[in-house]
Parts: sequence; structure tokens; C-alpha cells
Amino acid sequence: MAMPQAKPDLTYESYLRLPELLSLQTLQSNPPAHDELQFIIVHQSYELWFRLLLYEVRTIIGHLRAGRVRQAIWLIRRLIEIERVMIQQVQVLETMSPVHFLEFRDLLRPASGLQSLQFRELEFLSGLRDERFFEVFAGSEASRQRLQTAYDGPNLWSAFCELLHSRGFATDTVEQQERAVEHIYTDPRYLDLHQLCEVMVEYDEQFCIWRSRHALMAERMVGAKPGTGDAYTGKLVGRASFQAPGVRYLQGRVSVRFFPILWGVRTQLGGGPYDT
Repeated sequence: MAMPQAKPDLTYESYLRLPELLSLQTLQSNPPAHDELQFIIVHQSYELWFRLLLYEVRTIIGHLRAGRVRQAIWLIRRLIEIERVMIQQVQVLETMSPVHFLEFRDLLRPASGLQSLQFRELEFLSGLRDERFFEVFAGSEASRQRLQTAYDGPNLWSAFCELLHSRGFATDTVEQQERAVEHIYTDPRYLDLHQLCEVMVEYDEQFCIWRSRHALMAERMVGAKPGTGDAYTGKLVGRASFQAPGVRYLQGRVSVRFFPILWGVRTQLGGGPYDT
């Protein structure tokens, strides 16, 4: 097999396209607010992490549907480590004083993190599908189509259920899925599926931690002020106005779970020996 040939003119700068990348941080404040640059860079970094998460989640869905449990577990562990980096990045934003954030915050309206298409795709592909978010992208047919594709296609939970079905479990109803997961947790013959469930729960848990840290950071920055995108927030909480506080919305998302059955089964489990 022939080895690929290196490009003689390839450099670190050209490979990473650094001139283009480093030209994308455009401040809106004039005169420039000192903290706006770090605000932009942190959020652009999140979008890059979202891109990688989406890439890996789609690959994991393929592994699960093909019965490749070990490969799926391997990549879910990568997701978890990326999430830990995302959580740590919140602390960078918290080095900003609220008064320094207010120097440029109002210039962001009506832009909002709610408009992150990649994050909504990630939620949909992880199994958390909410039709209300289509309203956020009403002005972009291309974005709505991407979201629709993620909504209609397989997700982590549906792929997990396909895997269980291939291993002999009935998964047509929520009750059957609950019984299947409880069986996996109590029967040592399904240790690989048991381990898969646990890394899926950890992936879910890390997202909950990220949502919680994000909500706390927002409260630390703006208190109970409405979010910059409250036109969208109002629709999502059932209020046709700009009065839904951004922080309250974020706090309400903390308890959201991708895989509620994997969490709920813990209430049903009893004690007993388990040969690992």
C-alpha cells in the first residue's frame, strides 16, 4: 500500500489556516471593550467543540446500529473529555466583571446562544428533541432543514434501542425499554451493555453539569436581566413577549436529560451480588 506523500509547501500555519482563523474575531464595541475578544474566542471555541461532538456522535450512532459496542464506548469517553473541557471554559468567562460585560452586552442583541444550530443538532442527535426550537431558526431555511434532518434521523437513544433489539430485547415501548435496561444492570452476561449504559449516563451527566455552570455564570454576569435573545426565550417558555428572564430559562434546562430511562432505572434497582 502506497504511503500518502507529504506536501512540501505545507506548514503549521497553512495546515490550520491560521490567517483565516485569526481574522474571525470581529469586535462590535467602539471603542473596543477589553473583554469582548475573550468572549468571542470562548464562544467560537465552543462551536468548534460542538462540531467535533457532532462528528463523534454521528459515528457513535453508526457503531451502535452495527452492534459495535466497544467502539461506541471508546468514542463516548472522548465525548465526556470534551465536555469536561467545555465546563472548564466557563471559568474563563467568569474572569470577566459584570460591569465589563455590560460594556458590550447590549450590542449583541438580538444574537443569542439559543441560535447555536450545532448545539440544537447535538441535543436532537443525543435524543432530546423539542419541536419548539424550530421557531428559533424560522429566518433560515437551510438551518431549519439541518435541524429537521437531525430531528427525523436516528439518535443515540434510538440507536441504543436498535442495539438492544439486536441482542434479543423488546424495545417498542417505554416500559419494555425500562425492563431491558434493568435486566442489563442485573445480569452479568450483559456486562458490555452495562458499561455502555454507564458511559452514556456520564455523557448525559457532564452536559447537566455544563448547563448548570452556564446558568450560574449567566446569573453571576447579569443577575435576573432578560437574555439578549429573549424574543426566542419567550416562545420557548410559552410567553409571546420579551419578559422571560434569560437566567430563569437556563436554570430550567439544568434538569433536562438525554436518557431519562437510564436515570430512572436506578430507582427500581435492588441490591444483590454482581459478578464483574
